[in-house]
Amino acid sequence: MLREDNSFGCNGIHVREDMQIVLVVLALLTVSSAFQQEEGPPEPVGRETCLGCHDVEAPFSQSTHGESECESCHGPGSIHAESAGDVSIGPAEKTVSWVSQQCMSCHALGESHVADYDRSPHGKNQVSCLDCHRIHPERSEFGLLKGEVVPLCVSCHKASEAEFRKPYHHPVLEGGMSCLDCHSPHSDPQRSTRRLEVFPRFGCVTCHVDKRGPFAFEHTPVTVNGCQECHQSHGSVNPLMLTRSDVHQLCLECHSFTPGVATSQPPSFHDIRSSRYRNCTVCHRAIHGSYVSPLFLR
Repeated sequence: MLREDNSFGCNGIHVREDMQIVLVVLALLTVSSAFQQEEGPPEPVGRETCLGCHDVEAPFSQSTHGESECESCHGPGSIHAESAGDVSIGPAEKTVSWVSQQCMSCHALGESHVADYDRSPHGKNQVSCLDCHRIHPERSEFGLLKGEVVPLCVSCHKASEAEFRKPYHHPVLEGGMSCLDCHSPHSDPQRSTRRLEVFPRFGCVTCHVDKRGPFAFEHTPVTVNGCQECHQSHGSVNPLMLTRSDVHQLCLECHSFTPGVATSQPPSFHDIRSSRYRNCTVCHRAIHGSYVSPLFLR
């Protein structure tokens, strides 16, 4: 309700106070903005300035990272030094892409498997280098990893861990193998993080050398699709880590009257109703490839 002097009484007092608060805030923002403009972007301060406050462990100081400038990874530290501990300079406060760029600025040089990291499944799913690697290690160790390779991998890859617990499996959890024997965590998607060579079976025949070949008579699924056409690479409930419980069922996925599948049918006397014809590899022993038999008999 208006008074005779057209003022708002008590309400007018509150309005003036609110206006004053707004003006003060705007003034502070203006001063802060001007200060930041005058301050400019952070500048390098050098390794000795960092070590004046940060006491690094002896193993780190002797590592390749320890011999580098701190600001190579952390970025220019002038604002951090002047503010006596601004946390924004720490990699943990940065985005995954920023961390990857900092690491790749060195590790992509001459390390082709690391250069593909941004295109790898890990890179595309925003897995940071810091999720697996310890930049300031307490002791010098391979890869600066946060822990042992297998426990570190299965901490995320739970499905693979479950496969390694199946009755027939590669001895990974037992310590007989490492995930890195077959996989490269930094590889591009065309390799599906398989180590060594692009061709599907080459990672397997690094250990299974008797299956390497080349053979005079190649088994097409092996040469075209790789070992995983018949085998489960981590583990299986079936012997030999096969994808099927019965061998003949696996063979008949290709060797049957299936339109579009260029394979021969078993001859008529192969009556699979009889148990003698249900284990194809009793006769076709050289199923991975043969030097003498086009039917892989030996």
